[in-house]
Amino acid sequence: MKKTFLFLIIILQTTILSCQNISNDSLINTKNTSKKEISLLFLGDIMQHDLQIESAYNSKTKTYDFTSQFKHIQPIIKDVDAVVGNFEVTLSGKPYKGYPRFSSPNQLAFDIKKSGINYLVTANNHIYDYGVEGFKKTLKMLDSADVIHTGTFSNLEDKKKHQPMIIEKNGFKIALLSYTYGVNGDEYSSSILINEIDEELIKSNLKTLQKSDYDAIIVFFHWGKEYERESNQEQKKFADLCFENGADIVIGSHPHVIQEMNSYRYKEKSGKEKDVFVAYSLGNFVSNYGTWRYCDGGAMVKMKLTKNSNGELKIENPGYFLVWVYRPKKEKTAKLLNYYVLPVSQFENDKTLGAEHLKQMKTFINDSRTLLNKNNKNVNEYKYDVSTEKWKLTN
Repeated sequence: MKKTFLFLIIILQTTILSCQNISNDSLINTKNTSKKEISLLFLGDIMQHDLQIESAYNSKTKTYDFTSQFKHIQPIIKDVDAVVGNFEVTLSGKPYKGYPRFSSPNQLAFDIKKSGINYLVTANNHIYDYGVEGFKKTLKMLDSADVIHTGTFSNLEDKKKHQPMIIEKNGFKIALLSYTYGVNGDEYSSSILINEIDEELIKSNLKTLQKSDYDAIIVFFHWGKEYERESNQEQKKFADLCFENGADIVIGSHPHVIQEMNSYRYKEKSGKEKDVFVAYSLGNFVSNYGTWRYCDGGAMVKMKLTKNSNGELKIENPGYFLVWVYRPKKEKTAKLLNYYVLPVSQFENDKTLGAEHLKQMKTFINDSRTLLNKNNKNVNEYKYDVSTEKWKLTN
């Protein structure tokens, strides 16, 4: 009887261990086949002209506050994992100025971070507006505000720290590089480093990144011709150069107007195909271009990146939000204005904006939709559904 009982115990233990092994194998297989994903949002030019800076000042507290500019896009920002924008000003100190030499209050960096914009590119033509001192002050202040940035560097050690800019979340590890066609004045001190658009440099940088275990590679360019509403051959050449050498996504800025966006399968010279995305120019995110046609707004691009156990990167649901800068007058003054970046689909029929503002916004909307509906490939608009109070990607 004792032998029988002992035998049953041994059988039971063996069965339990067997079940545990099956369960563990099952968990391992599930992990290996699971899909990881990350959502990204890209913004255009973040600018601060004279009147924007003056309007952000509170004479009672003697402080600046830029948070209202980002107020109405908060729900969109909070719905994604990472937000990348082009920081087209310096933080060079007083006197604070807009065009043609931009120097904004340091508070701008902290308010950008507070709004949820956690990644910035700084390689653009205005980064050297106030020379080496202003250049280094800007990078130091972005560090103080805990804003991750890339494209310009104080020295080689700083470059090693900030290039590539790494976006890491949800198991994804993304590398981002930033380049500009040049800086205003063309020449700058050899004591600092600015990534300029150079074919061999870009190929070399991308080759280095391919040796690492990045899930995706993004290149953010400051390029093209100002106020041209379609990309040129030079932009297309460099986009293809990036895709051929390992990049998956190319985003552009500088023209201050929106240009076309394409999402498609790219065939490398080796015959390998992959998903790629390019937005040649996102236009202005926030600025005081005012009633300048085509320049008083821009586009935000949203997409989801996914990867299965086979390692293939997929770019899913790429789309854009049109945004427009609403500038109502402040109380008790005819000069100072409030600045709000509005996602236009949510506000295009809002009569509380006033007839004149609504007319200006509708001109921007019609111009932008006409252009993008004609020239985009597989990239549609996100529109606001009033009934569900949610954003939907249109077909």
